[in-house]
Amino acid sequence: MPIFLRTHPRLVLLCLYLVFLLLVELVLRLGWGDELIPDAAPAIIANPQVHHDYRPGVRFTTHPFPGDTFTPVENQINAFGIRGPEPQAKNHPRILLLGDSFVQADEVAYQQSFTHLLNLHFTDHLDFVSHGMVSWSPTPEFSWLHHKGLSLTPDAVVLFLCLNDFYRRQVFHQTDAVYRAQAVYQDRIPVMYELPQQSRSSILLENIAIARLLYRSYRTLQLQFAPSSRQTATIPNEIIHLSHPNTNWPSDLRANVDSTLQVVLDIAVHLNKMNIALHVTLVPSGFTWPDEILLGKQHPLYGWPANFSVGQQGLHRHIQEVLAEKSIPFIDLHAPFDTKKNQEDILLFNEVDGHWKESGHRIVFETLRDYFQTGQD
Repeated sequence: MPIFLRTHPRLVLLCLYLVFLLLVELVLRLGWGDELIPDAAPAIIANPQVHHDYRPGVRFTTHPFPGDTFTPVENQINAFGIRGPEPQAKNHPRILLLGDSFVQADEVAYQQSFTHLLNLHFTDHLDFVSHGMVSWSPTPEFSWLHHKGLSLTPDAVVLFLCLNDFYRRQVFHQTDAVYRAQAVYQDRIPVMYELPQQSRSSILLENIAIARLLYRSYRTLQLQFAPSSRQTATIPNEIIHLSHPNTNWPSDLRANVDSTLQVVLDIAVHLNKMNIALHVTLVPSGFTWPDEILLGKQHPLYGWPANFSVGQQGLHRHIQEVLAEKSIPFIDLHAPFDTKKNQEDILLFNEVDGHWKESGHRIVFETLRDYFQTGQD
């Protein structure tokens, strides 16, 4: 045995351990680097004006989660910062469709998205422009309208609300309550955001594949083996709360829902000053139907049986009542989705992440087509 090994055994073992870790890191980067390591030039970046948004002109590919069945989708973001063709000078009444990842629709080819289908149908009559961003909610959507959307001179805006817009801040880190707390306001308009700054250590850890894998494994085990009680503020419990009538909601949840809806009312007032009509809809929840999102429901985040179902009828009814008091039109997307599910054996949502399949986009297109066709007749 070499003298160095006998005199410095701990140092040798430490070196061997470091070499082992480096080899594991290399294997993880080669095999799962796209999943574990953040993109050096991500398509979505922090933006102090709107919290986060696309980099204008970026191209990226959306790949399915294991279990989802859509093929990879190539996405092109134009110079204005939205998906689809560059906005042109307005020759017809323009309708702006604004929302979160359901409107973003990066898992569906643009040619199959409801926005493109609407433009094909209403050629030479109406012009539809859409922008959706993952984990947006009314507050950053209001910011985007203020900074960019209104420059498109829309005649109407359709705001797509989503169930997770209304979660309490202790339940979800990307809900409207969090954005409201980070926003800086001028005349009730959220004009910028005080974004938390990452420490150097957290940035370093984010770029170490082993650290990312260990954290994900810890979170998965924590969700599986430390199930929450019905009283705990978790995403599954929040969804169940919002399925009930508003009289059964915890008082702080009711206050939070109303605070989020107040942002919608503020948007309506702001648009009305410019003679722009606001229409509001609520994205149907795929959890409503037992045969939808079978794999997503079983994820440790939810821990539900595959055939579990829970609707959002309590929230749906409350939103309708609040908007009706202010004479803001509401577009019901749940009814046509439910009709389709009752008439056909068809899946409308992705199996894992729960966004709309092409078939879901078709229903949204048909609903908005009929809604705006009535106004044309």
